[in-house]
Amino acid sequence: MEIAEVTTFLAGTTPFEQLSSQELARLAGHISVYYCQRGETVQLNTERLMIIRTGIFALYSDQQTLLTKLEEGDFYGYQLLLTGLTDNDNLVCEEDGLLYWLTAEGFHQLRYQYKNIDIFFQRLFGRRLHQYKAQQNNSRFTLKISDIVHAHKIAISGDQSVQQAASLMTEKRVSSLLVEQDEQLIGIITDRDLRSRVLAANLAAQTPVQQVMTPKPYTIDKHAYLFEAVQLMSRHNIHHLPVLDKQQSYSMITATDIIRSQQDHPVYLIGEIHRQTSIDGLEHCASQISGLALTLGKQQVPAHEAGHIITTITDALTQRLIKLAQIQLGPAPCVFSWLAFGSQGRMDQSLNADQDNALLLEKEPVGEIADYFAALAEFVCQGLARCGIILCPGNIMASNSALRLSLKGWSGQFARWVNSPTPEALLKSSIFFDLRVIEGSKGLFNALQQDILAKTHENALFLYHLAQTTLQRTAPLSFLRNFILEHDGKQKKGLDLKKRGISLITDIVRVYALSAGISEVNTRQRLVQLAAKGVMDSKDTQNLSDAFDVLAQLRWDKHQHDLLQGRDVSNLLDPNVLSGLQRHQLKDSLTVINDAQSSLKHRFCREL
Repeated sequence: MEIAEVTTFLAGTTPFEQLSSQELARLAGHISVYYCQRGETVQLNTERLMIIRTGIFALYSDQQTLLTKLEEGDFYGYQLLLTGLTDNDNLVCEEDGLLYWLTAEGFHQLRYQYKNIDIFFQRLFGRRLHQYKAQQNNSRFTLKISDIVHAHKIAISGDQSVQQAASLMTEKRVSSLLVEQDEQLIGIITDRDLRSRVLAANLAAQTPVQQVMTPKPYTIDKHAYLFEAVQLMSRHNIHHLPVLDKQQSYSMITATDIIRSQQDHPVYLIGEIHRQTSIDGLEHCASQISGLALTLGKQQVPAHEAGHIITTITDALTQRLIKLAQIQLGPAPCVFSWLAFGSQGRMDQSLNADQDNALLLEKEPVGEIADYFAALAEFVCQGLARCGIILCPGNIMASNSALRLSLKGWSGQFARWVNSPTPEALLKSSIFFDLRVIEGSKGLFNALQQDILAKTHENALFLYHLAQTTLQRTAPLSFLRNFILEHDGKQKKGLDLKKRGISLITDIVRVYALSAGISEVNTRQRLVQLAAKGVMDSKDTQNLSDAFDVLAQLRWDKHQHDLLQGRDVSNLLDPNVLSGLQRHQLKDSLTVINDAQSSLKHRFCREL
């Protein structure tokens, strides 16, 4: 092997281009070269990093699905090196080529010595994982039968009468029954059978069920995919399908069950919300959010998308409550904007979010105007509370008269926060700078937002104090990169992923966004704009975005686990439950926060 040729190639390949010539030469010493012929299958079960030098290689899953094609400069094997787990993939050479194999020792030495190279492969693994999940979860019908039906066998024997069958259907409120003999399935009987085969044929009520049932029905195993049930029912034009568990009757799946399984999709749920005519109806819709969250989790929907979905549902509930309030109270006496702050404003709500809202009014809230909007706010806030979005402990709600102001009133309030930025005031008010209009006049809202940005843009004194407030809390990581755990008041220890992670990134990014006059309030979108405007280095924004996603995903996974365990949703995570890779990613994310806080301090907290 020509060391010079290998080092020249590595010098032009990300992420090795940052290495010195001496380091490249040392790295080349850990590399061996292998020639592949077209049609050859590459052995992948050894812990080593493969680097494509030339040629084209097709990567297939264990189900022989084409995942991707690897070409010059692409890698494989980092997933096994990072996690110790193999994916049982197959790699086939499609065009003669050369492979460079880097030993596990050389790979790990490189990772430990160069943090940026380690982060590169961690992100590469994350993207690969996301691609695999997208391949595996590209349809809602990847749900299993057992995901939507549970053990609920309602059966009758074949020698019982059709009258008894009708009574049992009525009692259990079902449209079909399993028919069993000696605990073995022999048929099914449906309400349609009772109409067409009994009543229409003028048979007696004492006719045995086995005389009118559908014998030897089609069945499906509870572990089968939902799309298999759809295919079977469509092909044979049937609406009821017995579900088996190890050849024993388990339950029944119906066409209605399949339709209902799709109705927890946000589109259906939001549509239902806007059709409700009472708070009771909205409360029923909101009760489906937990089920939706579990479905989103099963389908591996990323945390930031799930947050957007949950926020959109909260928006729909808010909008419908405002409409219902106006039906009761009459038309509003003036133009208004219903505002959301905090996580709802940023569209990254979680399952345990509380309310943060206010009213912006065209006119001063006095007399009848004050009375009307006080009643509207009370109706909406209490309605949201009934729907599971709890009242704000800090009273940051439109039901608080201090948060029902005219444009002039809100402008004055923001002016006080900006012009007299005491630490205590900013600690309480920073949430108000992440605002979004949910219902009402967008023009009125835009006027307020532009006024806020004009006050904060390049305002050195305000930004100094806002940054100082942001630096009051730090990531829970010690000097030796050990996790610093805290108690939640219930004898539980862990890391608060929101307060000591996600919120820290949100706070950091808010300072930069306000300094640049950026109107976007979503954290991930703020980072995109900060990079595009050159306010922050693109590498720093990418690091913060990645850290934000890691923390949000860990919180979302924790919430899923809490729901499945029947526990209250909590942000407190015990890092001991994480895999080695997850702990590594968590530590890297907290380190990114510490680095970003240092940069923030240097940028905004120098002597004025």
